[in-house]
Amino acid sequence: MANVCTKQFIYVLIIIVLGFLLINSHWLSNNFSRTIRASVKINCQQNNQLRYRRQSCSCTRPMMFLNQTSNSFTIHETEHNKLCSQYSALRGYHQRVISISMYGPRENGLFTLNRSVDFLRQLIDDMKIRYPTWILRVYHDSTIDHKIICPIECDYNLIDFCNVGSLSSYIPAKIWRFLPVGDELVDIMASRDLDSPLSQREFDAVHEWIDSNKTWHAMRDNPMHYVPMLGRRDFFFVFVYIRNCLGGMWGFRSELNRTFASQILQKILDRNLVSRYGGQGDQRFLSDHIWPHIADHVIAHDSFLCNEPYGKRSVSWPTRRPHPTNDSQCFVGCVRPCCNRDRYPFQPCPMACRPKNHPDWEMC
Repeated sequence: MANVCTKQFIYVLIIIVLGFLLINSHWLSNNFSRTIRASVKINCQQNNQLRYRRQSCSCTRPMMFLNQTSNSFTIHETEHNKLCSQYSALRGYHQRVISISMYGPRENGLFTLNRSVDFLRQLIDDMKIRYPTWILRVYHDSTIDHKIICPIECDYNLIDFCNVGSLSSYIPAKIWRFLPVGDELVDIMASRDLDSPLSQREFDAVHEWIDSNKTWHAMRDNPMHYVPMLGRRDFFFVFVYIRNCLGGMWGFRSELNRTFASQILQKILDRNLVSRYGGQGDQRFLSDHIWPHIADHVIAHDSFLCNEPYGKRSVSWPTRRPHPTNDSQCFVGCVRPCCNRDRYPFQPCPMACRPKNHPDWEMC
């Protein structure tokens, strides 16, 4: 039994060391301060399953993705200044990620801590239904502590909390969620908002995007989504910055263009550049540094604005707006609770924005 444990211990250490060396060698040039310190314990008696424990947590998480079945071990995490976490790195390559920023009332008065946690739990429920094979990355600062992180991570293996650490001193909170764009372990990332549901209508659009083999995805599902790529739904802001991109309704297949992915990450990590995009600036960041380069490589689902100059190459939504409602709080990117029939209804969507095989879809 001792020899078996020793061999398994060696195999596990090799996997961890190789993984961290690969990641660190790539990001050292980006001036990340890295000190990886992990203590590993082998226990041949714990149900023959590998387990992971964040340093601040008493509970553990399964490590099924390492394909080890004979032993279990624990990693104590002490390093936070990475693109996510040690556990997320151990997931390996080819990750598909939904990425959100989670912050408190300092950034937005609506987001009290309890309210944010409620939104997060609802989002996790949506993930389990519509994105069960994807990972939900929650980018946060030190205001989100282990009392919130530990029970959620240990209950739901599909979620990774990513402490942005010192990066929060200059990267605006709404841009934290863009960090997976440059993570070589991630093949596909989608930027979303904490307070918006992940609906079937959205999922169908994402599926169509991936099948299209286009590198980028944008969604516009409201007459006030008057910009190329959508972020927050603060509509008064949208009209002020009419040329902006929107930061919570877009996606990127970084696997198709790693060079551009790395360039975007460098801009996010550039203190002098990114610090200019505070507040609602996530949309301006996308408009300035992404949209001008992707017009030929994007599929944009658009229900109302397909006749606008930036909508000329858009496509209709593959799924009809939920019937029989057509209220103005029932759209992809809405703030919970959505689809309240007491709201004023949308006007019928333009004929040009409807699917060619469904010109009768007034609620397209």
